[in-house]
Amino acid sequence: MTTHDFQPLSLTAIEAAIDPATRKKMGDILIHQSVASTNDVLWRRFSEGQTSPAICLSETQTSGRGRRGDLWHSPSVGNLYLSIFWPFPAETMSEGLSIAVGISLIETLKTEGINDLQLKWPNDVLYKRQKLAGILVESRFGKNQNTVLGIGLNFKLPTATQNKIHQPTTSLQQLCTEIPCRNGLAGKIIQNMITTLEHFQRRGLTDFIPQWPQYDALANHPVTLISDTESLNVIARGINERGELRYEHENTLHTLSNSHVSIRFAS
Repeated sequence: MTTHDFQPLSLTAIEAAIDPATRKKMGDILIHQSVASTNDVLWRRFSEGQTSPAICLSETQTSGRGRRGDLWHSPSVGNLYLSIFWPFPAETMSEGLSIAVGISLIETLKTEGINDLQLKWPNDVLYKRQKLAGILVESRFGKNQNTVLGIGLNFKLPTATQNKIHQPTTSLQQLCTEIPCRNGLAGKIIQNMITTLEHFQRRGLTDFIPQWPQYDALANHPVTLISDTESLNVIARGINERGELRYEHENTLHTLSNSHVSIRFAS
């Protein structure tokens, strides 16, 4: 053990949790002490002409980001900051990818005995309305539909960090009597994400839609949709086949695909 109270990221330990056949599908697994953003590392790799699937993990991020460009606080306390580069074929329908990824993440955490998690559309993993993890999907179109998928998972959140975050949060330290091995869990997440990405590439969101209701944190709850110009009080009504949020306003159903709209529980 180092001077830290957590086990450092280890390529050997992470790879031990990945099936060899899955490992062969990937190029690099990059591990850093500190980066601006794990997503950005993979985009830079892509800009240098490397187009094979790849993984990046870091102990800390100085400019980690979430949805809507919000800062993702990334202290070096043993959390998981993980990104995956995946080159989808150009014709892949990518709507709803964050939903498929969220379901996969919850089901991976279930195998560690972490239960009662829900998904807040489009990309937050919650425990009793407290944020445990976030997902960021970024795509660039060209010969392929190149996608970087970022996952931030809280193992531990110092009070100083929690005070900087303007929403309820939680961590595995708070939820678990015994915190899972970070390297082993990282390997399991990578394994299951590759399986999910391959499945999504073949089938899109089709097979994930039936799973959504059991994890839907917003279902039939009053929520507030907040954009740059207005706030709208509505009732969330699940998702459609494209992964768009359905909501009821003045007795009429509408859909929301714009992930730049902030969503808050109204009660």
